[in-house]
Amino acid sequence: MASLVLMKQNCRNRLGDPKPGKPSDRRLFQAVAEQTQNFLNRISLTGQPWAVDEYLLTVTPNTTDYLLSVDSGFGKPLQVLTYYPANLSIPQRYVDFFLISDLNYNWGLPVNVASWTYNDGSPCTAQRIAFFRKSDDSIWVRVLPMPQLSAQYQITFELGNWIDSAGLEQSTVLSQFHNLPEIWACQSVLPQCRWSDDVKADRDQRKDLAASLAADESRVRDTFETYIRSMTMDHLSTRNSSFDDSAWGWS
Repeated sequence: MASLVLMKQNCRNRLGDPKPGKPSDRRLFQAVAEQTQNFLNRISLTGQPWAVDEYLLTVTPNTTDYLLSVDSGFGKPLQVLTYYPANLSIPQRYVDFFLISDLNYNWGLPVNVASWTYNDGSPCTAQRIAFFRKSDDSIWVRVLPMPQLSAQYQITFELGNWIDSAGLEQSTVLSQFHNLPEIWACQSVLPQCRWSDDVKADRDQRKDLAASLAADESRVRDTFETYIRSMTMDHLSTRNSSFDDSAWGWS
């Protein structure tokens, strides 16, 4: 397992063991952390849910807005499903999620319509959910119609700012490609590397390493992109918005 600490040490090895402080461990670890997050961002942009987590939302009667107890790791919502463990014979149902500005578009029903509308036999009566952030960066959801019973919903989301809460011994997502963010980190700190007191020798060594790292990065990136393409499959990619009844949602 390629932990963040091991990746930092791998970078020193790739750079030919530069002198202590050239670059410093702090600068090298910063580069590893930044490039690991960059790697996660690239994975997210492939449209595949590589790194996900779940949150169980509990709603209560006569309340529409709920604070999510999540940290900066909460990224893009992927799906919302009804959850009723008291009767597992009732199929789970998708709940459409919207931008907050679109939640009431073409609704045309009372806010508390759930008190008398048809439901599937569970207390999960939500038809629409909107995710939004407040000025203090807290993340909230608004449920429509207003719940009239206590119920639960499973929210699946992509990881966002993973590096803020990652431990030093945690490995990257798709850890078999840990060498890609390592190479990026090495390229980032290369101008600060020193191996001797000979300025010209160090300059020549940086040029040689730059060429070597570029070649390694090209080979690893090709393998990584081939892997991503081989895992691509059809998946849900649309949500409702005010533009029509089956257009785009949170993005």
